[in-house]
Amino acid sequence: MSSPASIWGPQYRSATAGFFGLAFMVAYSSAAITTAMPRAANELNGLPLYGLAFGITMAASVVSMTLAAIWTDRSGPQTPLLAGVGIYVLGMVLAAAAPTMELLVAARALQGFGSGLDGVALYVGIARVFPVHLRPRMFAALAAAWLLPSIVGPALSGVVTDHFGWRWVFATVPVLALGAAAIIYRGTKGSGINDAPARADGLAGDPGSRQARSPGTGRSPGSGRSPGTGRSLAVWRAPAWAVVASVSVLLLGDASARTRGWWPAELGAAVVLLCMAVSKLLPRGTWRMVRGLPSLILMRGLMGTAFTIADVYLPLYMIDQRHLPAWLAGLSLSVGGVTWAVGAWLAGRGRWKPATSLQWGSLSMLAGMAVSSLVLVPGWPVWIAWVGWIAAGFGIGLAYPTQSVLVLERSAVHEQGANSSALQLSETLTTAAALGVVGAVFAALLLMGTASYVMAFGVAVLLALATLLVSRRAA
Repeated sequence: MSSPASIWGPQYRSATAGFFGLAFMVAYSSAAITTAMPRAANELNGLPLYGLAFGITMAASVVSMTLAAIWTDRSGPQTPLLAGVGIYVLGMVLAAAAPTMELLVAARALQGFGSGLDGVALYVGIARVFPVHLRPRMFAALAAAWLLPSIVGPALSGVVTDHFGWRWVFATVPVLALGAAAIIYRGTKGSGINDAPARADGLAGDPGSRQARSPGTGRSPGSGRSPGTGRSLAVWRAPAWAVVASVSVLLLGDASARTRGWWPAELGAAVVLLCMAVSKLLPRGTWRMVRGLPSLILMRGLMGTAFTIADVYLPLYMIDQRHLPAWLAGLSLSVGGVTWAVGAWLAGRGRWKPATSLQWGSLSMLAGMAVSSLVLVPGWPVWIAWVGWIAAGFGIGLAYPTQSVLVLERSAVHEQGANSSALQLSETLTTAAALGVVGAVFAALLLMGTASYVMAFGVAVLLALATLLVSRRAA
């Protein structure tokens, strides 16, 4: 009997629509909330808490990612996935009704907690529902789900905010979320998605993945003590370290604002704490670039951070130094989103070997960032940045879904949640640390003209170069 050739075939159509709808909802809400938040902060007299309203979502998601790893590996991904949607919806409803900025920040924490659960459970759900040869196409579809919201989301949110108020931006997202959750539940019912895997030898997955410990355990999966209190307590080490990491993320955000005289000490303490936490949350060998899963997880952190730093400072440079209007400065983000989707679609076709996708994707991102950096040279036209960002978006689109597919392939069934969590934690924590440090240095260099932007782009290009080097050990 031939294998199913499409994620939109009768057997998988509902699950695909649900997963796609959930990714679309997250993409739209991300773009819409970013647009509506300035108006909300002004109306609630909460500008001093504006940065915290974003940082707290990242901090809360770090904790929920580690909890999702435990939950999905023990009982399957469907329940945590639906729970994550429910918590996210609750956060959106409370945000829409928030009478003060403090309560809006609390609601944003719930949104971050829910999105962290969903991020891990979604990856494991794809592994449970789709056979190996269809997973690349499903991850490519998730990338495509981000395309339209990234282009029209800010404009649509702006119209809603201007004509109806910022609260309606938060109030409309739950409709999308609940619709996606209903489709996911219906499409995966009876598929075995929520079956708890047995922890036994001979499970499916790459045997080499047994050499990489599950995040936070400090030992290889399946090794260690006999069942008992000690082992039960060991399971909760990862969430405990995640709390430390979350506090570090918040301290980084506070220090990068440089509003207090002791910000350098705060920044240093946050970096030290975050490094300690990351070493406990990621597989052993990640920072030593051990071939296979550890390097794959390290690559995700480096690649995502490089792209995010450039993505943050490129539009700012266009507005601040080249005096472009905001919509034109954001053009690079739009073209990058389009080519990201194109790269993900090509990766999903399975025509290239994974190693080829990772290495060529890293090379394309590095080349694109290097070209985009030429806009910093006096006299060079602004369109050079957009040309470069076409290549950078294509490169990350080519590599991202390939990384996700390989992590699931190299994980035994009972490790899929832990390793999916590690993949996302690597990106979240590395990005948070880099943005905090780069933001603080950027602010300190502002009086030196374009030196601050040269520093930011330089860090992004160096991280992209490191990504290319690590890619050779990831596949």
